[in-house]
Amino acid sequence: MSARASISQFVAPAQNQGGRKTTRRIAGADFISTVVLHGRRIIRDARMMAQSQREGSAGEFFEPGREGESRQRLFNTISPVYDDLNDRFSFGLHRVWKRMAVKWCQAKRGDTVLDSCCGSGDLAQILREVVGRDGRVVGLDFSQDMLQDAQRRDSSNGLIEWVQGDALDLPYPPGYFDAATMGYGLRNVSDIPRALRELHRVLRDGGRVAILDFNNSDDQIVDGLQEFFLESLVVPAAEAEGVGEEYRYLRPSIKKYPKGAALERMARDSGFSFARYYEIGFGLMGCLVCCK
Repeated sequence: MSARASISQFVAPAQNQGGRKTTRRIAGADFISTVVLHGRRIIRDARMMAQSQREGSAGEFFEPGREGESRQRLFNTISPVYDDLNDRFSFGLHRVWKRMAVKWCQAKRGDTVLDSCCGSGDLAQILREVVGRDGRVVGLDFSQDMLQDAQRRDSSNGLIEWVQGDALDLPYPPGYFDAATMGYGLRNVSDIPRALRELHRVLRDGGRVAILDFNNSDDQIVDGLQEFFLESLVVPAAEAEGVGEEYRYLRPSIKKYPKGAALERMARDSGFSFARYYEIGFGLMGCLVCCK
């Protein structure tokens, strides 16, 4: 229905009474109800159009067979402003969520741990604090520019090993790591079940992984708030930094990301004996915790 519909659409058809045409108007309550329903249709159609436009502008990142290549290019592009925008968009709370993920993976002093899809290295740095000088931390990412940024920010004096690699084909033998994390990476891989199977493969028996990412919420209020925040605040701010097109990818990528219950099933199907999904950050974020 067109957004330009006039008020005459809510007036009942004319009736003939004694040869005179009269117009019977809908009762007040019915009129209001009809207007509300009409408004809801307009809003629904507008949201569907906006969603289509977003997916169109970010379509290259979902093109079958080219997801890895295009998303690698995306993260190489945003690496110079990635950390600053994260701090601004989350009001610094992303650091709290990352410490929660490290706690959930149960890494301890002396452990060998992996941060897969490490980005600029925040989680790897926290893991290094936990495992100490006797432990070993590997930060792995497929974006060379992100890894260079991580190395530039690294204050561990060489205690973190930065590796360019593929989360779908981890270059380590089975049972190599005691614990693992992944921050904002699972949503971006081209094959989520395969990434989970790889994490399961490289963990020792009893090892845990904590996977932090945006939450694809079932709650309409949370989902609407997330949409408003991303489209009205995040994308305009990213445009000011010259990376608006790349950040338009966020919303459609979240809507394509499996919900918590589905992620738990995928993790169990990948071999994990335990999988629990936690909604955090007022439901805007989520953390999948799995044990081998």
